Amino acid sequence: MNKKILIFEDDNATAEFSGILAQQLGFEVAFRTKTDNVLNDVLEEAPDLVVMDNWIPGEGGLSSIDMLKNTASTAHIPIIFYSANTDFENLAKDSKADIFLSKPFDIEDFEDALNRLIPDSSK
Repeated sequence: MNKKILIFEDDNATAEFSGILAQQLGFEVAFRTKTDNVLNDVLEEAPDLVVMDNWIPGEGGLSSIDMLKNTASTAHIPIIFYSANTDFENLAKDSKADIFLSKPFDIEDFEDALNRLIPDSSK
């Protein structure tokens, strides 16, 4: 069974691009365009990894990551946090995400992050 990635991204082009990269690596992909129900969305989709945009409607990336990492049933799920924020390095330091990527991100960096957080090659 394929590993699943849940991408929280409100920019259609970035969501589609990220999803295509993940699918080419053999992952199943689900998408959300807002974080109003982030905890329910994650519990419903049961992903093996979450990709979270910072500037996303709803709770926003930073608050959503904090909620997921502080909830026992979702704390184990690795999270890639990405943003085009000019001060993203400092913002990322305050987050509990596992990997941080600045947008626009390099394709190889994104693929490497997926493979490091879900190392099972049989995806």
